Amino acid sequence: MKPRDYLWLGGLLIGATFIWLRDLAWLPFASDTLPILGALPLFVWLGAPWRFQPTRPQPHGVSLAAAGLLLVAGILADFTLLLAAAWSLALWSWLRGRVSETVNLRRLILLPFMAFPWMTLDMAPVGWWFRVSAAWTTEHLFSVLGFAVVRQGTNLLVHGLPIEVAPACSGMNSLQAVLIAGIVLALHEFPYHRLYWLSLATLPVLAWGANVLRVCSVVAVALTWGSELAHGWCHDAAGWLILMAIFFCWWLAIRAGWRWSKTRCACA
Repeated sequence: MKPRDYLWLGGLLIGATFIWLRDLAWLPFASDTLPILGALPLFVWLGAPWRFQPTRPQPHGVSLAAAGLLLVAGILADFTLLLAAAWSLALWSWLRGRVSETVNLRRLILLPFMAFPWMTLDMAPVGWWFRVSAAWTTEHLFSVLGFAVVRQGTNLLVHGLPIEVAPACSGMNSLQAVLIAGIVLALHEFPYHRLYWLSLATLPVLAWGANVLRVCSVVAVALTWGSELAHGWCHDAAGWLILMAIFFCWWLAIRAGWRWSKTRCACA
């Protein structure tokens, strides 16, 4: 690395610190939010070995200009997602042409983008939709099972038992961690295949399904053993167990899709 590269690293570090500290609304959810910083070490690890070219080309002008525009737009709109995209493009502008072609930057660059709390800070409307849809699905499922269910927004009355699908039950705090884990698995399974993008597109649906099943399981536990158990340790344990189970099934599905794709290409 050249002295100029260390200047880029310093600037990127300052930019990342600014993005994280400009809005501290994520602090109440720090235990769920801070782990997304692990996306940066994963980016470095999965891209290794990082071999910098002896030449020193100029940063990619288009990417750098786009990063500047996104930075201004993110600050004016107070939108962390745009700031994360600007930072990732600036990183891309620096590394493109500096590292060897063995580094798959086009796909790896998603990991730095995921290392900022834009899901917690910007995606409140999506979280609301997750909650409402989970309450709606739970209402219809338990109605089919013969229970008397009344729903008002995200509040349920199931067989006389009040259940609230609170903001903490939206699943948004774990969605970004799910996306990061999915990117890592997809990179491991097929780093240069089009199934990489297809598998990533299914991850939000996977997170939504896991959240719906979590709400349904909490209601089932509350009806069977009481609301005290359902809102205690069982609430968090059931959520993570369901998420891991669905994620494991997703991993098996993408592996099966990869084998099918290779078999089809071999037979063609």
